[in-house]
Amino acid sequence: MSRLAAAFARARGETGLVPFVTAGYPSLEETLAMLRGFAALGVRAVEVGIPFSDPIADGPEIQRASEWALRRRTGPAEVLAVVEALRRESELPVVVMTYANPVLRFGLPAFTARAQAAGVDGVIVSDLPPDESPEVWSAFDAAGLDTVMLVAPTTDEERVPGIVARCRGFLYCLARTGVTGAVSAGFAGSLPERVAALRRHTTLPIGVGFGISNAEQARALKGLADAVVVGAAFMRAVTEAPGRGATGGVLALARAIHEALA
Repeated sequence: MSRLAAAFARARGETGLVPFVTAGYPSLEETLAMLRGFAALGVRAVEVGIPFSDPIADGPEIQRASEWALRRRTGPAEVLAVVEALRRESELPVVVMTYANPVLRFGLPAFTARAQAAGVDGVIVSDLPPDESPEVWSAFDAAGLDTVMLVAPTTDEERVPGIVARCRGFLYCLARTGVTGAVSAGFAGSLPERVAALRRHTTLPIGVGFGISNAEQARALKGLADAVVVGAAFMRAVTEAPGRGATGGVLALARAIHEALA
């Protein structure tokens, strides 16, 4: 059992927090400090984003964070070095969130080998469908990396079995269409019905994300999802408290959401 699967298994029946941060925003040192703080808080897992110039699934907060980090030459190697530093002192499960281009530009064999060596537990490739580029998915499997898949409100039900078959670790259910961030509106439909439908297809834990930005919204998902994924709100907290104050702002928000789910 992977570290990610084990974390969900130990907390079966509970709803945990999975925070997302863009690595390198505002700095790699602050990113590591945030990850250490999340580990001390006892979150279920963390998502660490590799900065990318065209993050099509992400709203303005994460796009801004990526642009900032890219200007400081933060790429896959630097992100994986941060994960490796965390892994020396923590067993907190880490999922790297990326797009296909950074992985292929780094080199698929090199990326999977480096991610495995750094202690990465899972990977999200936001723009790569499960039925495309089978060599990529096979490489992740060979490296023992869980492949977390996304399901949107508009995903055709006929596609769900194929997505679930490719998924490892947990299934990421998008709360609504559109991009990340609270300012973005999109179709949501009935989230309880959608989660129930997904559970008929899989026994994997289900994490819900996109548009969840505060403790009240997270509390509404308690008992429905196995995890709540929050990202843009943390990057907004960095923007509002630049420099060394960023980590404090991020961890204060994480603490409020974590306590709302307790």
